[in-house]
Parts: sequence; structure tokens; C-alpha cells
Amino acid sequence: MRVTTLSFYRGFQERILRLSEELKKINEKISSGRNINRPSDAPHSLLSSLSLKVSLTQIEQYQRSIERGTSWLNLSESVLSQILQLVERAQELAIQMANDTQSSETRIYTATEVGHLLDQAISLSNTTLGGVYIFSGYKSNTPPFSKTTINGIETAEYNGDTNNFKILIGKGETLIIGKNGKAAISDSGIFDSIGKLKKALETNNKEAILEEIERLREVQDYLNNEISDIGGRSNRLEGKKEALSQLELNLRERLSNLEDADYANVVIELRQKEIAYQAALLSSAKIADLTILNYI
Repeated sequence: MRVTTLSFYRGFQERILRLSEELKKINEKISSGRNINRPSDAPHSLLSSLSLKVSLTQIEQYQRSIERGTSWLNLSESVLSQILQLVERAQELAIQMANDTQSSETRIYTATEVGHLLDQAISLSNTTLGGVYIFSGYKSNTPPFSKTTINGIETAEYNGDTNNFKILIGKGETLIIGKNGKAAISDSGIFDSIGKLKKALETNNKEAILEEIERLREVQDYLNNEISDIGGRSNRLEGKKEALSQLELNLRERLSNLEDADYANVVIELRQKEIAYQAALLSSAKIADLTILNYI
């Protein structure tokens, strides 16, 4: 009988210890609000949780890139729109000065304003974002354009490279957010055309003024196409941003299901374990009271 009693007693001791540990873990869940407080709690769930966190970290990186890309594209669009306005003003002046009623003095005076338009266009083309030149390609610390004179005509030369600045917006998915200034601006012929118009006005050359009116129309078409292209890339970024936001929401929900404790269910589980624990203690106490006298 002693052997049987001792065996029961040890069994109850083990049960009490196990229930005590389970109660401790349940109380940890309640206090932390989490299902997983240590790797041993749920090894398989922990691996899934870590995988979800890695995915969320990648999404956050893509979202930061998209935010920067959106700022870059918005600024680029603004700059090109302002440059386009300068071209439209230059063309307006050219049309006025092509009239036979204009004198050489008026054209020389207008040449000064056209020169200012050229300076403004160069200045806008050297716009920075966070200390980085947005039209320099990979040479982002170098001002992309500088004023120069070629054969007596004022223009601008490009000092950047021909690389386009890209960002990563998804796994293996990139998007150009910064076109190099040669492709985005100077290939339009804007600087040469405004410079030639200025020269034509200074020399009172009506035929040359008429030629630049048509060239300036071509510059406008070119810049409008570039602005439209930026709009298309901006729309793609916006769509990607929305997709990532939805994916992030889904992943966070899955992570919450893995890690966050269901308070109501945990409280019920706690109550059940407490009842089982108290019952085990009572049973253990009864066994401890048994002696050989109980069987005489």
C-alpha cells in the first residue's frame, strides 16, 4: 500500500508542478497580451511570426522608397511645368518681336528679358531635393547645368551623366524617379533655342526670330511629353503604395492572430487551470493524510 500511495503522491506532485507552470504561462499571456513570450511557447508559430516580420520590414523599406520617389516626381513635374511656362513666355515674345512694326531698339530691350528667361531655366534645372540635384543622374552632387557661350550664342551645357535615378518599389521591381537632365531637359533644345532667340533679337534678325518660334513649339511639345511621362510614373507609384498598404494590413492581421492573446479565451483557460490546480492540491493533501492506520 505504501508503494501505491507514494506512486500516487508523486504523480500528483508532477501534475501540480505542470499545472503551476501552465498557470504561470497563462498569466504571462494576460499581462503581456501576447501568445508567444518565449521561443519554447510555440516554435512553429514563432517561425511564422519571424517570417511575417521580415516581410513587414521589407514592405516598410519599399514604402519609404515610394515616399521619396513621390516627392522626387512631384518636384520634377513642378520644375518642368515652370520651365514650360518660361518657354511659352519666350515664344510669346518671339511672336511679338517678329512683327514688322517692332524696332531694333524694342528687340534689343526684349533680348534682355529673354536672357533672364534663359537664366531662370538653368536655375530651375539645377533644383535639389534634400541636397541632391534631381537632374544630374548618378552625379547627384554635381550641378547638372552651367551657362556657357558657343559661337556667340548663350546656352547651357550638361555636367551630369546619362544614368536615370531608380528606386526599388517591390521585389525585383524598380521605377525611374529621376530622369537625367540631358534626356529630360536639354535634349528638348530649350537652351539653344532661347539662346538663339536672344541673339536674333540683339541683331534685329527677323528671319531668325521666326525660326525660333517654330523651334520653341517643338520644345513645348517635348516638355509636355516629359511632364505626361512623370504623371504616368506617379500613378504607378500611387497604385503600388495602395497595394503595399493592403498587403501590410493583411500581414499585420496574420501576425496579430499568431502573437496577440485572445483575452476572453485566455481568462477562461486561466479559470479552468485554476480549478484543476485546486483539485490537484486537494487530492494531493488527501493522499498525504493516508497512513497505515487508515487501513487497520
